[in-house]
Amino acid sequence: MKHLLLLFIGFTLSARVFAQRTIQLRTMWGRPQVHVLFEGYVVSFRIKDINKALLLLNETGDHTYGTSCGLDTAGDYLIELYPGLKMEYLNPLQPLIQKAVGAFLLGSGHAYVQNKKKRQLKTITNDMEPIVGGERETVIKFYDPKSGKILFYGVLPADMYTKDIGLD
Repeated sequence: MKHLLLLFIGFTLSARVFAQRTIQLRTMWGRPQVHVLFEGYVVSFRIKDINKALLLLNETGDHTYGTSCGLDTAGDYLIELYPGLKMEYLNPLQPLIQKAVGAFLLGSGHAYVQNKKKRQLKTITNDMEPIVGGERETVIKFYDPKSGKILFYGVLPADMYTKDIGLD
C-alpha cells in the first residue's frame, strides 16, 4: 500500500514536469504594437496576430471578445499584467491578452519577448496545467529557460489548444 501511494504521488508530480514544453519563437516580420509588461519582461504581439487568434476563438463558440480587438495598427499599446488572475483590470486589453489570446500566441511562437536586460529571447518554456474533463480553460505559465523566471501567466481556452494560427 505504501509503495502504491508513493507511485501515485510520483505520477502526480511528474505530470507537471512532462507538461513543460520548449517553444521556438518565430521571427516577426511586422512591428509588434501591443507590449505587455510582466515581472520585468516585455512580451510584444502584433495586432494582426491578435485578430487572427480572436477569429479562431470565435470559431470555437466563445464570442466574449468579438472577432477583432479594434486597435489601430499605427499605434503602440502598453499594458501591465501581474501573476495570477485575481487582478483588477483597468483597461479592456488586459483581460483580452491574459484570458483570451496571450497564452495562445505565446504557445504558437507568435510573440517577441525581451528579458530584463532588453535581450530578445529565442525560446521560452511553457508549463500547462492538465485540461480536466469539463473544464473550458486551463492556466498556462511561460518561463525564461535560462533564468527559470516566469515571463507570462495566462489562461488558454481548452478549445484553442489544438488550433493553428498559420504562417504570416
